Amino acid sequence: MGNCWHIKNWFRVGRKISWKLNFYTLNGFLYLYRPFQREFNYNQAEKKHRFVLSYLKKELNDIIEQYKNIHECKQKGNNANYIWTLWWQGVDSAPPLVKACINTMQQNANGAKLVIITKDNYKDYIKLPDYIISKREKGYISFAQLSDIIRFSLLRKYGGLWLDSTVFVSKPIPKSYFYMPFFSQHTKWQKTCFVQHNLYHGFIVGSMPNGKLASFMQDCFFRYWGKNDVLIDYLMIDYLIYIAYLEFDDIHKEIDSLDYSSERLYDLVKMLNQPFDKSYFDALRDECIFSKLDWHKKYKMKVKGQNTFYSTIIKQNY
Repeated sequence: MGNCWHIKNWFRVGRKISWKLNFYTLNGFLYLYRPFQREFNYNQAEKKHRFVLSYLKKELNDIIEQYKNIHECKQKGNNANYIWTLWWQGVDSAPPLVKACINTMQQNANGAKLVIITKDNYKDYIKLPDYIISKREKGYISFAQLSDIIRFSLLRKYGGLWLDSTVFVSKPIPKSYFYMPFFSQHTKWQKTCFVQHNLYHGFIVGSMPNGKLASFMQDCFFRYWGKNDVLIDYLMIDYLIYIAYLEFDDIHKEIDSLDYSSERLYDLVKMLNQPFDKSYFDALRDECIFSKLDWHKKYKMKVKGQNTFYSTIIKQNY
Protein backbone atom coordinates (compact mmCIF):
# COMPACT_ATOMS: atom_id res chain seq x y z
CA MET A 1 0.00 0.00 0.00
CA GLY A 2 2.88 2.37 0.77
CA ASN A 3 2.46 6.15 0.69
CA CYS A 4 -0.82 5.89 -1.22
CA TRP A 5 -2.40 4.06 1.72
CA HIS A 6 -1.19 6.70 4.19
CA ILE A 7 -2.63 9.53 2.09
CA LYS A 8 -6.00 7.79 1.79
CA ASN A 9 -6.11 7.08 5.52
CA TRP A 10 -5.14 10.69 6.29
CA PHE A 11 -8.25 11.86 4.46
CA ARG A 12 -10.37 9.16 6.15
CA VAL A 13 -9.16 10.39 9.55
CA GLY A 14 -10.07 13.96 8.62
CA ARG A 15 -13.56 13.05 7.40
CA LYS A 16 -14.48 10.56 10.10
CA ILE A 17 -12.55 11.71 13.17
CA SER A 18 -11.02 15.19 13.01
CA TRP A 19 -9.19 17.48 10.59
CA LYS A 20 -7.67 19.16 13.63
CA LEU A 21 -6.06 15.83 14.52
CA ASN A 22 -4.55 15.69 11.03
CA PHE A 23 -3.08 19.16 11.55
CA TYR A 24 -1.50 18.06 14.83
CA THR A 25 -0.19 14.88 13.19
CA LEU A 26 1.43 16.74 10.31
CA ASN A 27 3.13 19.28 12.55
CA GLY A 28 4.24 16.60 14.99
CA PHE A 29 5.86 14.74 12.11
CA LEU A 30 7.66 17.90 11.03
CA TYR A 31 9.26 17.98 14.50
CA LEU A 32 11.77 15.50 13.06
CA TYR A 33 12.78 17.83 10.22
CA ARG A 34 12.47 21.42 11.43
CA PRO A 35 15.33 22.19 13.83
CA PHE A 36 14.37 25.88 14.08
CA GLN A 37 10.69 25.31 14.84
CA ARG A 38 10.96 22.25 17.04
CA GLU A 39 9.24 23.67 20.11
CA PHE A 40 6.11 24.53 18.10
CA ASN A 41 6.06 21.13 16.40
CA TYR A 42 6.70 19.31 19.67
CA ASN A 43 3.73 21.09 21.25
CA GLN A 44 1.59 20.10 18.27
CA ALA A 45 2.65 16.48 18.75
CA GLU A 46 1.67 16.66 22.42
CA LYS A 47 -1.76 18.00 21.45
CA LYS A 48 -2.09 15.10 19.04
CA HIS A 49 -1.21 12.63 21.80
CA ARG A 50 -3.86 14.06 24.12
CA PHE A 51 -6.45 13.89 21.34
CA VAL A 52 -5.66 10.29 20.34
CA LEU A 53 -5.47 9.06 23.93
CA SER A 54 -8.81 10.68 24.77
CA TYR A 55 -10.46 9.23 21.67
CA LEU A 56 -9.17 5.71 22.29
CA LYS A 57 -10.11 5.80 25.96
CA LYS A 58 -13.71 6.63 25.01
CA GLU A 59 -13.79 3.92 22.33
CA LEU A 60 -12.32 1.30 24.66
CA ASN A 61 -13.65 2.44 28.03
CA ASP A 62 -15.33 -0.84 28.97
CA ILE A 63 -12.20 -2.88 28.19
CA ILE A 64 -10.07 -0.46 30.22
CA GLU A 65 -12.44 -0.74 33.18
CA GLN A 66 -12.47 -4.54 32.86
CA TYR A 67 -8.68 -4.78 32.98
CA LYS A 68 -8.47 -2.55 36.03
CA ASN A 69 -9.89 -5.53 37.91
CA ILE A 70 -7.51 -8.04 36.32
CA HIS A 71 -4.13 -8.47 37.91
CA GLU A 72 -0.99 -9.84 36.34
CA CYS A 73 -0.64 -13.54 37.04
CA LYS A 74 3.08 -14.26 37.04
CA GLN A 75 3.51 -17.84 35.93
CA LYS A 76 6.31 -19.90 37.40
CA GLY A 77 8.45 -21.93 35.04
CA ASN A 78 7.13 -20.16 31.97
CA ASN A 79 8.57 -21.95 28.94
CA ALA A 80 7.60 -19.36 26.34
CA ASN A 81 10.80 -19.88 24.38
CA TYR A 82 9.57 -18.53 21.07
CA ILE A 83 10.97 -15.77 18.91
CA TRP A 84 8.32 -14.48 16.52
CA THR A 85 8.93 -12.43 13.41
CA LEU A 86 6.97 -11.83 10.22
CA TRP A 87 7.61 -11.55 6.52
CA TRP A 88 4.23 -11.82 4.83
CA GLN A 89 5.38 -13.11 1.44
CA GLY A 90 7.80 -15.64 2.93
CA VAL A 91 11.45 -15.17 3.79
CA ASP A 92 12.64 -16.38 0.37
CA SER A 93 11.20 -13.20 -1.17
CA ALA A 94 12.51 -10.89 1.55
CA PRO A 95 15.06 -8.13 0.78
CA PRO A 96 18.69 -8.94 1.61
CA LEU A 97 18.68 -6.77 4.75
CA VAL A 98 15.64 -8.57 6.14
CA LYS A 99 17.19 -11.96 5.41
CA ALA A 100 20.35 -10.84 7.20
CA CYS A 101 18.37 -9.71 10.26
CA ILE A 102 16.41 -12.96 10.42
CA ASN A 103 19.70 -14.89 10.20
CA THR A 104 20.98 -13.00 13.25
CA MET A 105 17.81 -13.95 15.13
CA GLN A 106 18.43 -17.61 14.38
CA GLN A 107 22.11 -17.40 15.25
CA ASN A 108 21.39 -15.69 18.58
CA ALA A 109 18.17 -17.44 19.59
CA ASN A 110 19.95 -19.02 22.56
CA GLY A 111 17.76 -22.13 22.55
CA ALA A 112 14.50 -20.40 21.65
CA LYS A 113 12.48 -21.48 18.61
CA LEU A 114 12.35 -18.93 15.80
CA VAL A 115 8.99 -18.87 14.00
CA ILE A 116 8.64 -16.78 10.83
CA ILE A 117 4.99 -15.85 10.28
CA THR A 118 3.76 -15.58 6.68
CA LYS A 119 0.44 -15.26 4.86
CA ASP A 120 0.52 -19.02 4.38
CA ASN A 121 1.06 -20.11 7.97
CA TYR A 122 -0.41 -17.49 10.34
CA LYS A 123 -3.69 -19.43 10.54
CA ASP A 124 -1.75 -22.38 11.92
CA TYR A 125 -1.03 -20.33 15.05
CA ILE A 126 -3.88 -17.88 15.61
CA LYS A 127 -7.42 -17.14 14.47
CA LEU A 128 -8.31 -13.56 13.61
CA PRO A 129 -11.90 -12.29 13.41
CA ASP A 130 -13.34 -12.29 9.89
CA TYR A 131 -13.88 -8.52 10.02
CA ILE A 132 -10.14 -7.99 10.56
CA ILE A 133 -9.33 -9.91 7.39
CA SER A 134 -12.15 -8.21 5.49
CA LYS A 135 -11.05 -4.70 6.48
CA ARG A 136 -7.46 -5.56 5.60
CA GLU A 137 -8.59 -6.70 2.13
CA LYS A 138 -10.62 -3.50 1.69
CA GLY A 139 -7.59 -1.40 2.57
CA TYR A 140 -8.84 0.00 5.87
CA ILE A 141 -6.25 -1.89 7.89
CA SER A 142 -2.64 -1.27 6.90
CA PHE A 143 -0.14 -4.09 6.68
CA ALA A 144 1.74 -2.61 9.66
CA GLN A 145 -1.48 -2.58 11.68
CA LEU A 146 -2.16 -6.22 10.77
CA SER A 147 1.35 -7.03 11.97
CA ASP A 148 0.60 -5.31 15.30
CA ILE A 149 -2.58 -7.35 15.71
CA ILE A 150 -0.80 -10.59 14.86
CA ARG A 151 2.11 -9.97 17.25
CA PHE A 152 -0.09 -9.50 20.30
CA SER A 153 -2.36 -12.38 19.35
CA LEU A 154 0.71 -14.63 19.23
CA LEU A 155 2.13 -13.29 22.47
CA ARG A 156 -1.17 -13.72 24.27
CA LYS A 157 -1.55 -17.32 23.21
CA TYR A 158 2.03 -18.56 23.30
CA GLY A 159 4.18 -15.93 24.96
CA GLY A 160 7.74 -15.33 23.83
CA LEU A 161 9.53 -12.47 22.14
CA TRP A 162 8.44 -10.56 19.05
CA LEU A 163 11.09 -8.98 16.85
CA ASP A 164 10.28 -6.97 13.74
CA SER A 165 11.97 -8.48 10.71
CA THR A 166 14.35 -5.49 10.55
CA VAL A 167 15.82 -6.04 14.01
CA PHE A 168 19.51 -6.96 13.90
CA VAL A 169 20.51 -9.17 16.85
CA SER A 170 24.14 -8.78 17.86
CA LYS A 171 24.61 -11.48 20.52
CA PRO A 172 22.70 -14.28 22.28
CA ILE A 173 19.36 -13.10 23.64
CA PRO A 174 19.33 -13.47 27.45
CA LYS A 175 16.99 -16.25 28.59
CA SER A 176 15.58 -13.89 31.23
CA TYR A 177 13.79 -11.95 28.47
CA PHE A 178 11.53 -14.97 27.90
CA TYR A 179 10.48 -15.21 31.55
CA MET A 180 9.13 -11.71 32.05
CA PRO A 181 5.44 -10.74 32.16
CA PHE A 182 6.31 -7.96 29.71
CA PHE A 183 9.54 -7.07 27.94
CA SER A 184 10.65 -4.31 25.60
CA GLN A 185 13.63 -2.09 24.96
CA HIS A 186 13.40 0.57 27.65
CA THR A 187 15.58 3.64 27.23
CA LYS A 188 15.68 6.90 29.14
CA TRP A 189 12.79 9.33 28.62
CA GLN A 190 13.52 11.70 25.77
CA LYS A 191 11.73 14.69 24.33
CA THR A 192 10.47 13.26 21.05
CA CYS A 193 7.35 13.51 18.89
CA PHE A 194 6.36 9.94 19.86
CA VAL A 195 3.89 9.27 22.66
CA GLN A 196 6.02 6.62 24.39
CA HIS A 197 9.10 8.88 24.68
CA ASN A 198 11.30 5.75 24.53
CA LEU A 199 9.70 4.03 27.55
CA TYR A 200 9.21 1.00 25.25
CA HIS A 201 9.51 0.15 21.57
CA GLY A 202 6.75 -1.75 19.80
CA PHE A 203 9.10 -3.51 17.38
CA ILE A 204 10.62 -5.49 20.28
CA VAL A 205 8.02 -6.80 22.71
CA GLY A 206 7.79 -9.91 24.85
CA SER A 207 5.22 -11.49 27.12
CA MET A 208 4.41 -14.61 29.05
CA PRO A 209 1.35 -16.54 27.79
CA ASN A 210 -1.86 -14.71 28.74
CA GLY A 211 0.14 -11.76 30.02
CA LYS A 212 -2.04 -8.85 31.04
CA LEU A 213 -0.66 -6.33 28.56
CA ALA A 214 -0.66 -8.72 25.59
CA SER A 215 -4.25 -9.74 26.41
CA PHE A 216 -5.34 -6.11 26.79
CA MET A 217 -3.73 -5.19 23.48
CA GLN A 218 -5.42 -7.99 21.55
CA ASP A 219 -8.82 -7.15 23.06
CA CYS A 220 -8.35 -3.47 22.21
CA PHE A 221 -7.37 -4.18 18.60
CA PHE A 222 -10.33 -6.50 18.10
CA ARG A 223 -12.80 -4.04 19.67
CA TYR A 224 -11.44 -1.02 17.81
CA TRP A 225 -11.61 -2.69 14.40
CA GLY A 226 -15.00 -4.15 15.19
CA LYS A 227 -16.28 -0.57 15.47
CA ASN A 228 -14.05 1.42 13.09
CA ASP A 229 -12.84 1.38 9.52
CA VAL A 230 -10.18 4.10 9.83
CA LEU A 231 -6.82 3.91 11.62
CA ILE A 232 -6.54 6.87 13.96
CA ASP A 233 -2.75 6.74 13.94
CA TYR A 234 -0.10 4.61 12.25
CA LEU A 235 1.48 3.94 15.67
CA MET A 236 -1.74 3.07 17.47
CA ILE A 237 0.22 0.26 19.13
CA ASP A 238 2.19 2.87 21.10
CA TYR A 239 -0.96 4.69 22.22
CA LEU A 240 -2.60 1.49 23.44
CA ILE A 241 0.46 0.45 25.44
CA TYR A 242 0.64 3.97 26.86
CA ILE A 243 -3.01 3.78 27.95
CA ALA A 244 -2.16 0.57 29.81
CA TYR A 245 0.87 2.33 31.32
CA LEU A 246 -1.33 5.19 32.57
CA GLU A 247 -4.33 3.15 33.69
CA PHE A 248 -2.90 -0.01 35.26
CA ASP A 249 -0.48 0.20 38.18
CA ASP A 250 0.97 -3.26 37.57
CA ILE A 251 1.74 -2.51 33.92
CA HIS A 252 3.20 0.86 34.93
CA LYS A 253 5.56 -0.90 37.35
CA GLU A 254 6.48 -3.58 34.80
CA ILE A 255 7.56 -0.99 32.23
CA ASP A 256 9.33 1.26 34.73
CA SER A 257 11.22 -1.71 36.20
CA LEU A 258 12.66 -2.84 32.84
CA ASP A 259 16.43 -2.59 32.68
CA TYR A 260 17.65 0.38 30.68
CA SER A 261 18.71 -0.57 27.17
CA SER A 262 21.42 1.09 25.14
CA GLU A 263 20.60 4.54 23.80
CA ARG A 264 22.28 3.47 20.53
CA LEU A 265 19.34 1.38 19.32
CA TYR A 266 19.20 3.39 16.06
CA ASP A 267 22.92 4.01 15.50
CA LEU A 268 23.59 1.12 13.11
CA VAL A 269 20.86 2.11 10.63
CA LYS A 270 22.51 5.53 10.27
CA MET A 271 25.79 3.88 9.30
CA LEU A 272 24.59 1.55 6.54
CA ASN A 273 25.85 3.75 3.69
CA GLN A 274 29.17 4.44 5.39
CA PRO A 275 32.46 2.56 4.83
CA PHE A 276 32.60 -0.42 7.15
CA ASP A 277 34.52 0.19 10.38
CA LYS A 278 35.08 -3.06 12.26
CA SER A 279 36.10 -1.46 15.55
CA TYR A 280 32.97 0.71 15.54
CA PHE A 281 30.81 -2.26 14.57
CA ASP A 282 32.25 -4.54 17.24
CA ALA A 283 31.83 -1.89 19.94
CA LEU A 284 28.22 -1.30 18.92
CA ARG A 285 27.48 -5.05 18.86
CA ASP A 286 28.95 -5.36 22.34
CA GLU A 287 26.75 -2.55 23.66
CA CYS A 288 23.49 -3.29 21.80
CA ILE A 289 21.79 -6.67 21.68
CA PHE A 290 19.25 -5.20 19.23
CA SER A 291 19.57 -2.60 16.47
CA LYS A 292 16.59 -1.36 14.46
CA LEU A 293 17.27 -1.23 10.72
CA ASP A 294 15.18 -0.12 7.71
CA TRP A 295 14.91 -2.09 4.46
CA HIS A 296 12.94 0.55 2.53
CA LYS A 297 15.89 2.80 1.69
CA LYS A 298 18.47 2.26 -1.03
CA TYR A 299 21.93 1.42 0.22
CA LYS A 300 25.30 1.32 -1.46
CA MET A 301 27.51 -1.75 -1.61
CA LYS A 302 30.71 0.29 -1.77
CA VAL A 303 31.85 3.84 -1.00
CA LYS A 304 35.19 5.01 -2.39
CA GLY A 305 36.09 1.43 -3.10
CA GLN A 306 35.35 0.22 0.43
CA ASN A 307 32.58 -2.12 1.51
CA THR A 308 29.79 -0.35 3.37
CA PHE A 309 28.17 -1.44 6.59
CA TYR A 310 25.21 -2.53 4.46
CA SER A 311 27.20 -4.82 2.16
CA THR A 312 29.13 -6.26 5.12
CA ILE A 313 25.92 -7.05 6.99
CA ILE A 314 24.05 -8.68 4.11
CA LYS A 315 27.11 -10.79 3.27
CA GLN A 316 27.63 -11.54 6.97
CA ASN A 317 31.26 -10.80 6.40
CA TYR A 318 31.96 -9.35 9.84
